[in-house]
Formats: sequence, C-alpha cells, structure tokens
Amino acid sequence: MNNLIEPIRSNTDLSAAFAQFDPDAQADVTEALHRWASAFNAADLDAIAALYDPHAVLWGTLATALIDSPAGISRYFQRVFAALPPPQVVLGEGLLRVLGDAAIHSGGYVLSVGLPGGELRSLAARFSFTYRRGDADGRWLIVDHHSSLMPGLPV
Repeated sequence: MNNLIEPIRSNTDLSAAFAQFDPDAQADVTEALHRWASAFNAADLDAIAALYDPHAVLWGTLATALIDSPAGISRYFQRVFAALPPPQVVLGEGLLRVLGDAAIHSGGYVLSVGLPGGELRSLAARFSFTYRRGDADGRWLIVDHHSSLMPGLPV
C-alpha cells in the first residue's frame, strides 16, 4: 500500500473531528459564504477573487473545464459578470461541517440570469465549497468550489 495515503479505517475516525463543534468557526465559515454571495451579487471581481486560496479549484456552473489557477478563476467570473444584467444568487439551505482548519459547505441556491430580450430566468442550483483556515490571518479561504444546475427541477 502507498504510505502517502492512509485509508479511513472506520466512521469513528471522522466522528472525533465532528465532535469538536466550534461555534466561532461555524459562524466564520457561514460569513465567508455570505461574503461570496455578496461579492457575486455586486459583480465585484476583486472581492470574489480574494475569497479563493491561490491553489483553489473551481468547477463553475457555466464552466466547460476545471479551473485551477487564480487567473483562471478571475477570467471565469469576469465572463460571468459581463452578462447584462449580471447574474444574482439567493442562497438556500445548506449543510456546514467544520473539521479543524477545514470546512465543507454544501447546499442550494437560486441563480437568476438575464436572457436575450431582457427576460430574467431563475434556475435551481447546488454548490459545494471547501474552505481552509488561512495560516496568517485565520480567514477562511475557498480551496474547492463546485456549482451546478439542479437537473430538471423548476424553481
């Protein structure tokens, strides 16, 4: 067996991490999600790019390929924000798990996009963000972000 990869031997390996509930970390990660939504809704490229770790990976709702660089993430959101009107998100329910200096937040949202002719369309979507707590400042940064439309569900 490869010594670099340790298998999870049982569910109890994770239970200890989940048992260490940290309400401050829960609040901080929730705030990080809301900062992302606010930056997205303001079409603020600099603000949204600052929320991603330099080694982050993004599989965006409208992306045709996995994005794995800060420049690529900025280009993706630049294209998204160029739509007129810029798209908007309304966060829905989610599940947040904090595991020490990492956190996973999965949930749903409504994505509103402008169509040709000025019509606005709302689409049900889902997201998963994985965060890590920054070393120097303790800020929670996005290291992995996946977003996709819900298959076949109306809003």
